[in-house]
Amino acid sequence: MSTRLFQTIMADSGLQLPEWRIVMALPGNQPCSSNDLCILTAMDAARVSRAQRRLEELELIEVKPDMADRRRLIVQLSEAGMREFDRLQAAARMAEAELLDNMPPADRARLKSAVSRLFDKL
Repeated sequence: MSTRLFQTIMADSGLQLPEWRIVMALPGNQPCSSNDLCILTAMDAARVSRAQRRLEELELIEVKPDMADRRRLIVQLSEAGMREFDRLQAAARMAEAELLDNMPPADRARLKSAVSRLFDKL
C-alpha cells in the first residue's frame, strides 16, 4: 500500500526519484553545493548532475556559480520549486495519514516507539 501511495505522488509530480530526492532535500539545506546534494540524497555525482539539469529545465531549481569559488555550483529551489516542495510535502503527509489511519492503535503505538528509538540513535 505504501509503495502504491508513493508511486501516485511521484506520478502526479512528473519527477523521477532522483529529482524528487533533491527537491525534498533542499528546503532545509539551501543554498548548497552539488557535492552537498550527493551527501544529502545519498546519490552519486552523475545522478545528481542529471537530476539537477532536469530540475533546472523544469525551472524548479536555480544553479549558479559560487562567487567565492567559481568551480563550485550553488543550488537552491526557485519559487516554483518551493511551491512544488510544499505540494509534495502535503501529498506525502496525506499518504502518511492514510497509512496510519489504516493501522490498529496498538500497531501505531509500536511504530511510534520504534521510530522514536531510531531518531534517538541519530
